[in-house]
Amino acid sequence: MQTPLISASVTGLALLCAGAAAQAQTQTPPATPVKPAVSAEISKKPEEKPADDSAMQRVDVVAQRPNEQIDRSVYDLKQEVITPAASAADVIANVPNVTVDQDGKVAIRGNQNTQIFVDGKRSAMFSGANAGDALNSYPAEALESVEVITVPGAEFGSEGGGGPILNLITRRVRPKGGQGAVSAGIGQSGRHNASIVGSYNEGRYQIEGQAGINSNINSRTGWSNSLVNSGPTTSSTLRDGSSRSDSNTFMLNPTFTYNVGETDRARLALNYNRTNSDNESLYDYLTYQGAPTPYQQYQQRSNGNSHMTVYQLAFTYEQKFNRTDKLSYDFRTSGNNREGENRNLNSYTILPPTGPRAQFLNGNNNTSRLSELSMDYTKALTPMVLLTAGVKAGINTGQTDADYFNIDPLTGEEIIDVDRASAFKTTEHSYAVYVTTNAKLTNHWTIKPGLRYEKIDRDIEYINQNNSGGDSSKRLMPSMFVQYAWGELGNSTLTGAYTRRITRPSLADINPNVQYVNDTSYTLGDPRIAPMHGDKYELKYDDKSGWLNYTITPYREKDSPLIGRALTPVPGTAIVISEAMNYGAKTTNGVSINFQGRPDRSLNFGATINLQHLTQSVLANQYNTDGTRYTKEFELVSNPKIVQLRAQYTTGDHTFQLNGNYNGKRLNGLSQSDTTWQVNPGWSWRLAPGITLRSSIRDLFNSNVNHTIQYSDTVQSESYSRQAGRVYTVALSFSLGGVTGDSRLRNGNMFRGQPGEGGTRGPGQGGNGGGGGSRGFPG
Repeated sequence: MQTPLISASVTGLALLCAGAAAQAQTQTPPATPVKPAVSAEISKKPEEKPADDSAMQRVDVVAQRPNEQIDRSVYDLKQEVITPAASAADVIANVPNVTVDQDGKVAIRGNQNTQIFVDGKRSAMFSGANAGDALNSYPAEALESVEVITVPGAEFGSEGGGGPILNLITRRVRPKGGQGAVSAGIGQSGRHNASIVGSYNEGRYQIEGQAGINSNINSRTGWSNSLVNSGPTTSSTLRDGSSRSDSNTFMLNPTFTYNVGETDRARLALNYNRTNSDNESLYDYLTYQGAPTPYQQYQQRSNGNSHMTVYQLAFTYEQKFNRTDKLSYDFRTSGNNREGENRNLNSYTILPPTGPRAQFLNGNNNTSRLSELSMDYTKALTPMVLLTAGVKAGINTGQTDADYFNIDPLTGEEIIDVDRASAFKTTEHSYAVYVTTNAKLTNHWTIKPGLRYEKIDRDIEYINQNNSGGDSSKRLMPSMFVQYAWGELGNSTLTGAYTRRITRPSLADINPNVQYVNDTSYTLGDPRIAPMHGDKYELKYDDKSGWLNYTITPYREKDSPLIGRALTPVPGTAIVISEAMNYGAKTTNGVSINFQGRPDRSLNFGATINLQHLTQSVLANQYNTDGTRYTKEFELVSNPKIVQLRAQYTTGDHTFQLNGNYNGKRLNGLSQSDTTWQVNPGWSWRLAPGITLRSSIRDLFNSNVNHTIQYSDTVQSESYSRQAGRVYTVALSFSLGGVTGDSRLRNGNMFRGQPGEGGTRGPGQGGNGGGGGSRGFPG
């Protein structure tokens, strides 16, 4: 049954779209724009694009030059040819230097230790074990822009990880009046979707939002093979089969904004996704245990269901004192919860000597919750110096609960298997304070130093053992950006950047309970795992030559001690445990080259090439001739390559788009991932003003595979999976309402910035996100 909030929000969105056309006819264009005050820096504005009546439903990462700021790259989302059912994962996979694998795992420049923020703040929606599924279910229509932050400044916390940051900026209120869009789409094998988008801006209040449903199918085939050398015996296991998941997702994202007086603004936003899935799998197992004949052979059939809920409720109050000075209060609570249950039936061809496990039931519940209160203050000390300071306090809880029951085939009695049960919980209290200064020293030189202090208190509950523990850590993290600008309006820049970050172990890394994955694979954590410290260096050259924009960025990253997993065999069995551990250090040297070109109004294209040289030290066991064991340090070397190509061509009412991604072989911890590549075409046809037909194909050549190999002195493990690709979708969208005019002005208030920019703030002034805009103090 729907809650009153959900019911009211859906009703409100329907009324918005129903009355949008009538409202648009009564609106008057905004007044003549007021020229901003003299700023300390000059913003690089994207090229102008023709108006498009379907802009609310489209996303564009190739049609304009990215807004390269001193500490980030901002990609506006407006015109990409994707269907309304597209997820956030579909959109960001087309952003330069960003890749997404078939599990929804995001990497920036190949670094999978990537944090996903929402409006400049971390969120439990995209953290924990369910992060990939959450990103695959989050609607692209809820996003305004994407910020790629490869060297995070002091305003961004590292409580959830110390890697690069992908900052998702949610949609903000549009120009005065009402506008809306209704879309519906279908795909093969019963896939379908429908969505409604609307906004209304009148007087002091604005309301907008998205609501929709999406039915999807995810099927895979794959195999895994492990060879275990344990003492005098050798065992091996081959697992081969397929799985399928049918899911239905409901999404709701309403936002309400109210202008308090002449300068203040309050904003309340809800993001809610609920996905229900039916899952089934069929796998064949064949095990050898030190003999030429099989130890056991059986087929396992599983059927189950799962429910995932992702939500975030954010309240922001912004108090402006003048064009540059403001105080922002931000409170948000978010969560990611997934619970599921599977019934498993084993049909034996060869029974093991230990006896069969004919039927068993397993259930899992993974939960992550985060609540944070922060305050950010921005003040222009002089016309050339902008100071930003902030404080934050938060509480983050993560819990995993797994139960397993053996089922008596005769009586149906469920008997708990204590060796497979796991219940574990962590609670983190985090406190942080930061300060950054954006200072324009001359017409050419700008610096932005920053300093952040973090304190983390962690409580651990070993629920299985009825025990508890805890620890505490304190870290001081500096950052520095130095930029030299020249040329017309300072459009040519050379930026040097440095930051120190920390990556703390995840819930799975510190869970000391042995957790079941499948009949031959288990995982194990260790509460003693130490955090990983990292230093990041970058030198970014950004320039423009005619219609060609280009950015060349050499960079270097150093991390230690690493957090990874080693494969440990269980003596006398074919079971392998993936055990969390600290090991060695890693250095990544690379260069990223990004081109954006627009020779004319009909054609635009982009290309990103990322070349890396990665060296990683590890400790491995060695054996003397007498059989005694010793440890020796080895160095692993990898030279991964990432290539992204994007093109878009418009002729008349037709727009064609093609995106291609290639990821070369890469070391991921102690394992190696094989090459992956994917091509995604799209087509849009504007049938009439406000009516657009769109189609897209995901993975045109059905090439989306994951192939991973990992070796140790006792275990050789290899896995392969292929996601059913070449998924096509066709959708029809109908837009209505909306007005034209200068969106930088709203209600004639000189202090207010463009909707969606969070007002006047300088580059990297994290605050509550706001799209990284730069009015007053540029980026």
